[in-house]
Amino acid sequence: MKKLIAVLILMVIILTAAVGYLAGKSQIVKLPKINIAVDNPSPSPPIASPETEKPRKVVLGGGVLSFPKYLLTVPLDWADSKQVLGPDAEKVTVKKGDYEISITQGGFGGATCLYPGDPDSEGPSSRYTSFIEIVTNSGDLFRRSWSGTTTAFAICQRTEYGWGAPTLYGSISFKVPAGYTTEMIAEMDAILASLAKR
Repeated sequence: MKKLIAVLILMVIILTAAVGYLAGKSQIVKLPKINIAVDNPSPSPPIASPETEKPRKVVLGGGVLSFPKYLLTVPLDWADSKQVLGPDAEKVTVKKGDYEISITQGGFGGATCLYPGDPDSEGPSSRYTSFIEIVTNSGDLFRRSWSGTTTAFAICQRTEYGWGAPTLYGSISFKVPAGYTTEMIAEMDAILASLAKR
């Protein structure tokens, strides 16, 4: 009788573990954690990564010219659209109200991104006074960059040649309203952090 009870208890434990495992696999996708660093902060305060349980959707894009195909994980309350700008150009946009992230792939030149302490460089460049660093799901290191008060942020990527734009995914930009909130910017940073090659 004791052996029968021990076997039944063991079976209950095994079934409970199996149900817990299967339930865990079917959870809604969560935002990835992002690594944030602030250098030379401007009037805009540092932004913390949001921990949220919002339902998500996957937005696909890319594969134009030498740019890779990619995916973004976006909250369901963000609209997404894709524009074909020509035979070799595409723009994917995700938007919520006046907050917008766009990724454009096509034929265009690049520029060096310069930060405080960087010497001037030959060729096209843009200089920024502040940035937030973001690591994507594919391990890419980005900087959301700006100078002073702004309603648009440039996204620069670290490569073997230094910081530059466009990124290896194309030209990425953030547009925000004049009275943007740090919570919405943090949500945008988390969307960018979800970027992954496919």
